[in-house]
Amino acid sequence: MQVFGRLLFGRVRVRSYNPEPLDPVADDLRPLPPGVCAAVLHEDHVLGPTPETFMVGPSEGNVHELYALEDCAFFDVVVPPYDAAQGRGCTYYALMNGGMDSGHQPVLVPSNSGDFSTKRLTYGGPRFEPPAAFRGGAARGAADQAPREDQRW
Repeated sequence: MQVFGRLLFGRVRVRSYNPEPLDPVADDLRPLPPGVCAAVLHEDHVLGPTPETFMVGPSEGNVHELYALEDCAFFDVVVPPYDAAQGRGCTYYALMNGGMDSGHQPVLVPSNSGDFSTKRLTYGGPRFEPPAAFRGGAARGAADQAPREDQRW
């Protein structure tokens, strides 16, 4: 599953993580609830204030969080769409264990979505073709890897 996002206005911080298995014995942890995993930071960058496109790939940085740094709006296109019956459900996680600056390995703990939800809509526009900078599953990284203006959509 890939997420193509478009910041429409404002500034937003996008952090993405790679979930990694935890070894309770090696990491000296108590028994863990199902689904808990290590949170390895993949990317941490700020988008805006001009409109920008971003992508979260299926194999790297797929666990992601967005922080509004000011009033902002964005939309996501999820391909293929979430569908729990087809094995493509959306799992929500809470980042626990002190965070990135605490010296402890942060972990991802499955949680509920609170009042957040998504709505599946049928796309009726022209055929979508990801810009070349986004093909192959690579997520947008540092500013020097950003797509050129003529590659943005």
